Amino acid sequence: MNYDLTEIPAGYDRGRDHGPGFLAVWMRALERHVHGRAVGTILDLGCGTGRFSGALARHFRANVVGVHPSVKMLEQAQTKPHTGGVKYQLGSAEALPLPAHRSTWFSYR
Repeated sequence: MNYDLTEIPAGYDRGRDHGPGFLAVWMRALERHVHGRAVGTILDLGCGTGRFSGALARHFRANVVGVHPSVKMLEQAQTKPHTGGVKYQLGSAEALPLPAHRSTWFSYR
C-alpha cells in the first residue's frame, strides 16, 4: 500500500494503540533475544509512524534508525517526542539507505 496516496498516516496510531502494557510485552519479548548484551544500534525496518522507535531507544539505551518507504508515515514519526538517538530515513528493505559499514551510522558514546 502506498500510504502517501492516502490520509491513513494521520490516524494510524489511533487504530494501532494497544496501551503501555502491550509495549512492555514487546520489549520483554525482544529482550529475551538480546541475552543481556549491550545493544548499540537498532534498525526499525518498516517503522511506520515510529510507534516503537522511541520505546526501543529508551528500553535498550540504543540508537534507533527507523526506515520506511512512506514520506507521510515518517512525517508522523517525526512529530513524536523522542529522546536522543532516534533518526528516521526514507527507504525500503530492498534498498536500505544506510552505509555498508555500521560504524558510520552513528557516533557511539
